[in-house]
Amino acid sequence: MGQLNDEIDRTAAEWAAKVAGGSLSLSESERFEAWRAADIRHAGAFARAQAILVRLERLRAVGADALRTTIEEYPAAATDPEDCAEPQPVSGASSAAMHPRLLMRRRLMVSGAAACLAVAGLAGVFLLPVSSQQEFSTGLGEARQVRLSDGSLVTLNTNSKIVVAYTDSVRKIRLIQGEAIFKVAKNKQRPFIVSAHDTDVRAVGTSFTVQLLPEKPVRIVVQEGVVEVVRRDAPAIVPVRAKAQTQAIVSGSAPIVVQSIARPVVARQLAWQYGRIALENETLADAAEEFSRYSDTRIVVDPAVAGRTITGLFAADDPVGFAKVAASVLDLRVEEGPKEVRIVR
Repeated sequence: MGQLNDEIDRTAAEWAAKVAGGSLSLSESERFEAWRAADIRHAGAFARAQAILVRLERLRAVGADALRTTIEEYPAAATDPEDCAEPQPVSGASSAAMHPRLLMRRRLMVSGAAACLAVAGLAGVFLLPVSSQQEFSTGLGEARQVRLSDGSLVTLNTNSKIVVAYTDSVRKIRLIQGEAIFKVAKNKQRPFIVSAHDTDVRAVGTSFTVQLLPEKPVRIVVQEGVVEVVRRDAPAIVPVRAKAQTQAIVSGSAPIVVQSIARPVVARQLAWQYGRIALENETLADAAEEFSRYSDTRIVVDPAVAGRTITGLFAADDPVGFAKVAASVLDLRVEEGPKEVRIVR
């Protein structure tokens, strides 16, 4: 039995390392969920392995070099000579190019939880209770991809924040602000719910975007599959189902509106993934507001020309470049100042 438990711990450690490294493919995500559901001990072993990773991330004061020295001084404590072997680098990166702390983390994980914790002499530290919540955020003009523990992938847009709270029965994410794309790993027994204010978006396995901006309605764009949109605080408002190539608009006390949108429109709305802003006959005023989400350099538009429209694909972090192109196309002028660019007649 002990040998079997060791094997479970080792497999759990390998899965935790893959999930943390963001290297799970769709087929691997499905195999991971099947492994975890096959035996009640698997879920517990995986949770322990994740706890180890969290503690390692927080161990900045000790430092990777100190941990490496500790392990190398006590090689006999490992149950197998290869237990603490260096894993193969992911995404084609060389071991020399990886951050020492990341190398240390992956070494400990692949070795198996019990063996390497005993080697490091830190089991009591790593197995302390950890929070079931995680926060992820981006700054102004920043985008970030996060691979969650179930294999789901979240892409955060500029100035965005989410709080992840997973349990054995449900996967909950709260969008605090901004915008995020959710590519959900399928698991019908474990619903995936994104909350934005009082709106819940429920999915099983799909891809969708939720946007929560100041003084604007909540907007959900579905790229694949189907989602259910529910107003928690307004039971009189009928929940709706939104399928691929549709968007749901949730505003005030009004009914939830579902609209069909063409694939090219969806692509334009998601251009921010690639650091771009796609405009299609947008007014200069609306374009300036959109650019303000990505940069602290303001675009100020002369009210006399604010209604003029522009079409094109622009770098999200270059408001000055956009202003110059727009002025050239619309026969206007640009005046540059500190942290400001003006488009005038």
